[in-house]
Amino acid sequence: MYKVFSGEKCVMVSDSEVQLDEKNVKQIYFKSAEELHREYKQFSRSRVLKTLIIVGDEDRVWKVFRSLFSYIKAAGGLVRNDKDELLMIYRNKHWDLPKGKMEKGETPDETAIREVEEECGIKKLKIKKQLDSSYHIFFKDNKECMKRSYWFDMTCNDSSIPVPQAEEGIKEAKWMSREDVEKIANKVYPSLQEILKTYL
Repeated sequence: MYKVFSGEKCVMVSDSEVQLDEKNVKQIYFKSAEELHREYKQFSRSRVLKTLIIVGDEDRVWKVFRSLFSYIKAAGGLVRNDKDELLMIYRNKHWDLPKGKMEKGETPDETAIREVEEECGIKKLKIKKQLDSSYHIFFKDNKECMKRSYWFDMTCNDSSIPVPQAEEGIKEAKWMSREDVEKIANKVYPSLQEILKTYL
């Protein structure tokens, strides 16, 4: 199953029907690219609906849905230090995990390490394993874009204090305990909640 977030809204692409204990959900069956586009536009404008579930051949539907957007790839890290604290950044009134756009010729893991180093001013990063990707939709220059963020579970042996990259709009970069992360979880983007659960 694929999940794509747009603000507080979520689009799910699934091979089979999904039962949710929520209201404000619409479930449709994939018939054509045109109808999918129309349904998505109605959903994105709706003030009532929060979740759109598209049922069909998962890979085919995903390919069609993805084609509606400019596609951007990014990568970042769920970074822990030797005290098992998590590295968090504060930007655009949200707590976030350090990540950034992939540059030409880079692999996702290379991007993730470079971006964590740049955004937080730390070194000695080591990737343990790759985590699930997250997807979210946003507007840039009046274009609707979809961003795939590759995530990596990382360790950090750098004892220096993180330094936020001001030119990227980052106000704060800090190590947080599990208790601290739980307290600010409601100020983390919906698309990151499942990645954070890996730590919590």
